[in-house]
Order: sequence, then structure tokens, then C-alpha cells
Amino acid sequence: MSGVFYRHTVWNSETSEYEKHRIPGMIVTGRGTVIVYNEARLTPGDWARMDIFAQRSEDQGRTFGERIDLARSDERVQTVNNPVMVEDGKGRIHFLYCENYGISGGRMLHRVSADDGVTWSAAQDVTPATLPYYRNAFAFGPGHGIRTDAGALIVPVWFVPKCYAQAEHSHNPSVISTFYSLDDGESWQLGDIIKGSESVVSPNETEVTLTRDGCVYLNARNHSHYRAAAYSPNGYSGWTDLKLDLALEGAICFGSCVTYRDARRQAILMGHCACLTDRKQVTVEVSFDDGRTWAHKKLLDAEHGGYVEMAVDSARGLIYVLYEEDWGAQCHLNAFDFDWLMQA
Repeated sequence: MSGVFYRHTVWNSETSEYEKHRIPGMIVTGRGTVIVYNEARLTPGDWARMDIFAQRSEDQGRTFGERIDLARSDERVQTVNNPVMVEDGKGRIHFLYCENYGISGGRMLHRVSADDGVTWSAAQDVTPATLPYYRNAFAFGPGHGIRTDAGALIVPVWFVPKCYAQAEHSHNPSVISTFYSLDDGESWQLGDIIKGSESVVSPNETEVTLTRDGCVYLNARNHSHYRAAAYSPNGYSGWTDLKLDLALEGAICFGSCVTYRDARRQAILMGHCACLTDRKQVTVEVSFDDGRTWAHKKLLDAEHGGYVEMAVDSARGLIYVLYEEDWGAQCHLNAFDFDWLMQA
């Protein structure tokens, strides 16, 4: 395969009951199925009434099946938010999400699919593992989690400690950590809080991926125009200090990192909005040294952008980028191979 590229719109509010499709997430399962999911919002705000649904593609993202409802808001639960999926070593898919950012009675919930995302178990409450006595607002990811070479399931999280004495609904000042499982999702724990330098203010939405030696690379949004990064031997402890990466400059917005591997090469790919003044210029950056330097970049969309999510199907040599336009009025999926990415 050489020079493969295709693009289409996955969600469009003009043909939907929802005004916005925000916070896109995506995984590729061991069977090669692409699963996309989102916060389907009736109105634009973070505290809008919303639902979470997923759709599956068995033809490398060219077409998607009917929506699969995963969570719904109601009169008690205003938001169901920050959906994240991760696949375990048994081929089961784990789905984590929040109610009301975990405050005002909101819970953290966990569902499992044993049939490649077609059907899902009842939701199980994992709120006690998220230290509700210690924090106010809490959120997974967003985006996706990973399974390490040692078998740990790692899902990034951010939350606002109560010691900061902010309003319960405040999303900052925030800290970041990971939510992890060492037994294929049977139990979950909160990892170490990742410390940062004074230049990394209120880190929040984060993704993780694997380095060449099996360690975990983390890349975080924060209140600067540079991404921030840290490393851990296992994804839940022993983190290096979170530091700004002055080579990754752009909008203050969620971005995504993934690891691409084939017989000839391995690289960390970073997808984000590279514009300083607006959420646009969706760009994929390529690092061959585990995120320490960035050797190549490819502009995917100069005029649009928003949250950028990525996934990799190394078995088929495909890279997927799912991103918002106009704050979720539309979401577009790009698919391409590594040769296309590396073209000038």
C-alpha cells in the first residue's frame, strides 16, 4: 500500500437531531473495526443535555453502521461526558464515562463489550476509585486509552482538587493523572498525580502512547500555546516532570498522540491544531525518537479544526484522524498510510 488517503464527514449537525457532536473518540480493535464515539449535544455548552453514542466501521472507516447508544442524559443527569474506550488483552472493549463531571451526585461509569463493540454490559459504578473525597470536577481523557506491553490498561484523567477551593463546577486549576487497571478492567485505581514545572499551568485533557522500549509517553493540553509532555515506565507511577515541548505550538485545545509500528519503522504521531489564533490547521507531527524531537509534519486541513483524535491500525498500515469543525457542527475522518503522511 502506498500513498493511500481518503476523507469523509462522519457526523453533521445539519442531518442530526443534535446541534453539536463534540469530544470525538476513536479506537481500532484487534479485529480491525474502527469505533468512533462522541458527546452528542442538544445545545453547544459543556453542561448541555447530551447523549453518548458510538458507530462501527468494518471497512477501514469508509462507512459506518447505525448508532449504538451508550449513555443518555435525563432530568437527574444533565451531562454524560468525556467518553473513552480501550481494548484489553482478551479482546474486550472497556468504555468509561462521567455523569456531571463526577460532581453533584454524578458518577464515573464503566461498561464492557465482548463482541467487538456491538453490545455492551450494564454500567458499573467506579466512582470510589476516583477519590471523590479529594476532588471536585473529574473527567476521563478524552479520546482513548492504551494497553501497555505489560498488560496495564491506561486511561488519562484530569480533575480539580478540593484544596484549590474553587467552585464545584470549575474546570481549573486542574491536575492530571491516569486511571489504570492491572487485571483487564476488573478493578481500577488512580495513579500518581503528574507534577509539572511552573510554566505548565493547569494541565488537563491528555493522551498517552507507547515508546520504543515500552514506556509511556504522555502529551497534555495546558494554558499555554505549547503542548506539555512526560514519561513513565508503566503509565501510572514514576513520571518525569511535565515539561513544555516548545516544538509543538498551536491552539489551546485537545490533541492526540498514537504510536505507529510496521516492519520498517516506529514513530509517535501527534495530531493537533497548529494555529495560534484559532482552532484550525489540523496537523500531524512525526517523531522517530519517542517525542523528544519532531522530524516531519503534515497539514491535513488548513481552514478547519477543533479537538483532534487519532487511532492506528498497524496490521493494515492505516492511520486515522478524526477532528471537529465549527465546535462540533461537523466531524471529519481522514485515513491514510505512513507513506502518504511522509510525503512533502
